[in-house]
Amino acid sequence: MTVGRVDKEALSHFPEGLELISSVGAGYDFVDADVATKNKQWVTNTPGVVDDATADATILLLLSILRHQYEAEYNMRHGIPAKPRIGRDPTDMTLGLVGMGGIGKAVAKRALALGMKVVYHNRKPVTFDPAVEPYLAEVTYISTLDELLAASDVISVHVPLSAETRHMFGPAQFQVMKAGSYFLNTSRGPVVNEEALVQALNSGHIAGAGLDVFEHEPKVHPELLQNMNVALMPHLGAFTVETIIKMEALTMKNIDQYLTSGTLLTPVNSF
Repeated sequence: MTVGRVDKEALSHFPEGLELISSVGAGYDFVDADVATKNKQWVTNTPGVVDDATADATILLLLSILRHQYEAEYNMRHGIPAKPRIGRDPTDMTLGLVGMGGIGKAVAKRALALGMKVVYHNRKPVTFDPAVEPYLAEVTYISTLDELLAASDVISVHVPLSAETRHMFGPAQFQVMKAGSYFLNTSRGPVVNEEALVQALNSGHIAGAGLDVFEHEPKVHPELLQNMNVALMPHLGAFTVETIIKMEALTMKNIDQYLTSGTLLTPVNSF
């Protein structure tokens, strides 16, 4: 069931004996895992199975902002005889990935197929098996976020929400980005200071943004709604039939395994 934010107060209302909180999704920031850990309650999520769908959504947003797709469709549907703006090709652009987990890797694979150069920033370089993920040999690690921002034509964010990543992108980070670059976020809304993004878009320093998540979901900054250089989706990154089935199946496997053996496939906490 969906219960909203599972914080200390919410957990206090559950009956004694609650042992497992299973999140149907890769993100679990709505659960206070620290409190759950103190209560000796396990928390699980569904990583991996959302990677492809979320990566597809990221590329959808990328192509939409590069080709001004929303504006063109809006004008057609409303009978506005405006001359379409010329778009941009992703080929030979540099895509900078912030975070290189499963979703970041899946985006890199798709971006390389589009002819993009791919660089990434992570806490440390990723290790990979060339026989399994050969495309990662074409991806370059950049050790600092500022270097990545300055080198990229497009920035795409793929980090979990935490105290460390909240407002990871604010005025300073947008200023370091290339003039005329593009910004994508399909991770978590509060990773971005939305007002700072609006200002960067309004100034023209950021040419466009593709967003599936928002700082104050379900509310969206009104200036993002009005900006024709912004492509928006209402947090639909993993919202496909196939991916939902995979998420639910993994959730049930966690529950079944816990009930039969006391172990879990994808725990996010330990005690």
